Amino acid sequence: MTHVALATYTKLPSLNADDLLLVPALRELGVTAVPAVWDSPDVCWEEFQGVVVRSCWDYHHRREEFLAWVARLERARVPVWNPPAVLRWNSHKGYLRDLAARGVPIVPTRWLERGTPVGLARLLRDAAWSDAVVKPAVSASAHGTWRTSFETASADQRQLDELLRAGDVMVQPFMSEVRDAGEWSFLFLGGRFSHAVLKRPGAGAGDYRVQWEFGGTADAMVPPGNLVADAEAVMAAMPGNPLYARVDGVERDGRLVLMELELIEPHLFLGWDNGAAGRLAGGLRAVLTRS
Repeated sequence: MTHVALATYTKLPSLNADDLLLVPALRELGVTAVPAVWDSPDVCWEEFQGVVVRSCWDYHHRREEFLAWVARLERARVPVWNPPAVLRWNSHKGYLRDLAARGVPIVPTRWLERGTPVGLARLLRDAAWSDAVVKPAVSASAHGTWRTSFETASADQRQLDELLRAGDVMVQPFMSEVRDAGEWSFLFLGGRFSHAVLKRPGAGAGDYRVQWEFGGTADAMVPPGNLVADAEAVMAAMPGNPLYARVDGVERDGRLVLMELELIEPHLFLGWDNGAAGRLAGGLRAVLTRS
């Protein structure tokens, strides 16, 4: 019997309900999967034939520590999925610049380096963005993300200064499509497109955050074929071969505009598609056989 660890964090030591769907699907393929907290000193990772990073939802607060843990697994020759190089590349949103250089349409972005003084009002004027979103370049689940505008930029300057003291920052125009039509998530499991959901923000006036903690919703949807093709092009442009991936974006002028490519700990919406857990299990069984 092959044993794998499904890595999680201290607040979800038994995984979330969606990730738990993978356990019986793997069992049917002769693989025993158990949850393991990534920073627990009590886990002997070398006992596993592989580690799948799942709900490690605190990694962005402790990026260097998280990547050091991944490096230790790598040195111990414990297979990790997604692969360590993919995890490192995806842990800073600068990966979006790499994808844009390879022809992937992304949301226009101004990249601000840590410690660099930047006037927010002037940035918005120069970019001609009346409404914008500011976020840390290392972040997840909309942590540290906030909205600004021509009218509020001066009052928001202190908040930007605080972010820049802590790390790199990105500023993007507000994408009204998220609010009006919703944000697509395309799930790729075992290297192939699996299913999609359409996420919508909470009911709060002007809210743009689609995460559940902010009241967002997600519904299984059959996406247009052209958007699936665009999501596949995103996957083709990235380095490495992920076991799982989530391509998040909005439709603008018939094209998918990439907002995020989630390769570390994305919610995979396995419960939104009857065959999804089985497809992910099959993909993992295949890479286990090759490793």
